[in-house]
Amino acid sequence: MDTMIATNDPIIMVDDSETDQLIAKRCYQKSILQNPFLTFFDGPTFLSHMDSVLHKEAPIPALVLLDLNMPIMNGFEVLTSIRQHQVFTHVPILLMFSNSDNPKDTERSIALGANGFQVKPTHVADFVAFFNSLKG
Repeated sequence: MDTMIATNDPIIMVDDSETDQLIAKRCYQKSILQNPFLTFFDGPTFLSHMDSVLHKEAPIPALVLLDLNMPIMNGFEVLTSIRQHQVFTHVPILLMFSNSDNPKDTERSIALGANGFQVKPTHVADFVAFFNSLKG
């Protein structure tokens, strides 16, 4: 990934798996990043948070880690909703974060406005290295 996180704005993870969120938080804590790390379990809750961002009640995220397969709204639907707002077209990174390595998922993510596609790391060291690679 080429984009670096250099701000103190939050890194947000949207994932319906409590286990994946817990693993990500622990790996994030072992990384060199110091941005706030926020989590949401579904698209509608995250979109509600982004409404707060629109009203300047919360900072624009530095990075969004968006799970592809979630109930209620999948990652593609959340991504489409976010990119409809002009102010969010410049969110530094909107990263589709998934267990899928299907090239069609990658292509669709980019076509819908994701800045990148990342398969979820399966080892703690790889997850920490992923977060460390974002430091600007």
